[in-house]
Amino acid sequence: MGTGSLVWPLLRFLLGFAVVLALAALVSRTVALRAGGGGVSPFRWLGGLPLGPGRQICAVRVGRRVLVLGLGDKQVSLLDSITDPEEVEALCAHWDAPKGSGGFRGLLAEAAAKARSRTGGRPLDR
Repeated sequence: MGTGSLVWPLLRFLLGFAVVLALAALVSRTVALRAGGGGVSPFRWLGGLPLGPGRQICAVRVGRRVLVLGLGDKQVSLLDSITDPEEVEALCAHWDAPKGSGGFRGLLAEAAAKARSRTGGRPLDR
C-alpha cells in the first residue's frame, strides 16, 4: 500500500474533525449567550451573613432593587424588597467599600444585632 492511498482519507478525516470542532464551538457559544454568559447579568450578589447552621440572610441586587433573602436548608424566603434608589445605592456602596471597613457584611451584622436587641435575643420568626 502506497502513501498516496492514505492522503485522501487522512485529509477527509482532518476536514471532518475541523467541522466537528467548529460546530462544537458554535453550539457552546450559543448556549453561553442564551444562559446569560455573553452579557452583563442583571443579578449581583451583594453579601450574606450566617445566622446559624444551614441558615443565612443575604442580599441580591436585581436590576434597580435589592432583595433580602432568608436561606434555610431547603428553602429560600423573600424577607424584603428594597426599591428606594437611594437605599439601593447605599447598600451597594457598603458592599463596594474596602474589606476592612465592614462592608455589606458589617451592615447586615448591625441590622441583625438591632433586631436581636428588640426581641431579647429570640429569633424573629417562629
